[in-house]
Amino acid sequence: MTPSQQSKLFVRFNVEFKSSVDVTLIQSMGSDAMLASAAWVSTSAQQGLRRAVENPDDVRGVINYLIKHRHGTPFEHSAMTFCVKAPIFVWREWHRHRIGFSYNEESARYKQLDPVFYIPARDRPMVKVDGWKPGRPKFLTLDQSMALVTDMEHFGDIAEAAADQKYDEIVSDMKQGYKDEYARYERQLSRQLDPGLARDCLPVGIYSSCWVTCNPRSLMSFLSLRVGSEEATFRSYPLHEIELGALACEEMFKQGWPITHAAFVLNGRVAP
Repeated sequence: MTPSQQSKLFVRFNVEFKSSVDVTLIQSMGSDAMLASAAWVSTSAQQGLRRAVENPDDVRGVINYLIKHRHGTPFEHSAMTFCVKAPIFVWREWHRHRIGFSYNEESARYKQLDPVFYIPARDRPMVKVDGWKPGRPKFLTLDQSMALVTDMEHFGDIAEAAADQKYDEIVSDMKQGYKDEYARYERQLSRQLDPGLARDCLPVGIYSSCWVTCNPRSLMSFLSLRVGSEEATFRSYPLHEIELGALACEEMFKQGWPITHAAFVLNGRVAP
């Protein structure tokens, strides 16, 4: 295949570069009342739902008690299914959450992955701080980093311009690498190679879609690790991109189970 033919093979697809993790709620089941009712089964199996309807204040009280004292099983009696579009390097971390989670991901063994690739947003913290530690990774934005090495009096014109240049260099390298590797991927597919083998050259920055189903208990465990909240009893330092997905899931959780979410936050974001 000539270089011209290889180029034509690649440009059949519109390459897309994104800085987001996209989360859509497919379906949900249950409510705060359902979770409270599951707890009341212990003493009144037939009356739980009626009590939840007739005494909404009881729902708030029992949910807060359950989370505070870490009685977790009632929070397994609801569910939500998300469709998440994220780079593969995010899935490598997300799939580590196994208890209470179910996954179905698109397969590059059976389909050609779309040329959609991740690039960091301009304001993403990405420069290591002095004394950086793997256990507690902290980063500066490009602007913050350049401000440390540039005369602060001239930050607006010197440091910002330097940060812009550095960002352009980072993104340019990433885009070129993505294009080169996707072209190589397509050349392998054109040779009728097993798609499961042809994909081996693809970078982890390519996007993949997955259905994720979990219950509130498992989601709270996920959020406790993947959202770096200063309100948390046990502070975590998640990867920026998985935190984007976690925050989107948390907002949908908050809308569907507002009492449970409030109790989760009130009690230091510790999963029951």
